[in-house]
Amino acid sequence: MEDSEKRADRRSSSAAARLCAGIFLLYQRATGVRASDPFLRNEKSWAAFEQAALPEMASFHFLDRSRNTIRTPASVLADAMGHIWLSKAMKNPTTIRLITELANHIASAYEVTPIERRTHQRASLGLDILA
Repeated sequence: MEDSEKRADRRSSSAAARLCAGIFLLYQRATGVRASDPFLRNEKSWAAFEQAALPEMASFHFLDRSRNTIRTPASVLADAMGHIWLSKAMKNPTTIRLITELANHIASAYEVTPIERRTHQRASLGLDILA
């Protein structure tokens, strides 16, 4: 990779960290909750969370390490939400703790790779900001 290509793509956080931040931002915009607010473990909260999380998750590929298959964002989210729902340690989590735990669970079970939306040439030249 050339030096100009390295400079053009400044995203240095892990895909799981970007997934966590993106989900939180969409959920916060949709519901108005703060990071420190308790996450209510009821169907209404889970439905709002799922509706906010899926658009962000659609920006990633999820490779199931145990089966070596690509999974859909909806199936990955359902798996992670089930894990969180059954976790005794997550009885009364804050919103950010729940989302962080969810992203950590996803990162441990799946290889998370962002879907590149920029063309290679535009990314290397930094021209994607002009679109």
